[in-house]
Amino acid sequence: MNGNIPNRLNWTRSLTVVMILAVIGVIVGYLAETSEEKTDRVYLVNSAGSVLFDHEKHKTSADSCAACHHELYSAAQATPCAECHDDEFVVEDYDHADLKEMHSRDCARCHEQSGDNDQAVSCRECHPGTAKNATVTNTCAECHDDSYSPEMMDHDELTEIDEHSCLGCHFPKSVSEVYHVNCTNCHLETLPDRFAKTGGDVSCGACHLR
Repeated sequence: MNGNIPNRLNWTRSLTVVMILAVIGVIVGYLAETSEEKTDRVYLVNSAGSVLFDHEKHKTSADSCAACHHELYSAAQATPCAECHDDEFVVEDYDHADLKEMHSRDCARCHEQSGDNDQAVSCRECHPGTAKNATVTNTCAECHDDSYSPEMMDHDELTEIDEHSCLGCHFPKSVSEVYHVNCTNCHLETLPDRFAKTGGDVSCGACHLR
């Protein structure tokens, strides 16, 4: 009977050691996970093959943040230069590309954001899976009578009217069309060796993973 006591003690000690090691493993795993460098990659699930999108790489090569996040930034809401600069700064001395380089391509340094939400939204919130209309813009007659002529206002004047929005005149293209047009044109121009086949056609497999 007493001979079982050492066995039980050994078993209890072994179980205790295993539990301690398990707890240590959980703690180490947690610390390793929290210290892991976060990437700016997005995995876009797609029926043609998912796409791994690296936002960090793209934001350094895009013309501007507004090229993709056009709903967030508005040219009509530019912050006056005098907000940050004194009279020695003359905006005419710089073109838009110079300003972007100076501010590390941070549009928000000069452009107020269009809405209260400063986070990027999914393209699908505005762009449908399939285009709802074959045309891309409404005709003026949809809202105006014969007394209105498009020549009365240029595009900048239209966008400055408070109750006007892009969707008031423009039908959003399908999300796949938007991605293909924007991504393909840029890829073929900047990295044809990687994104084009020998004949110059787009290489779908360069973006879509199988």
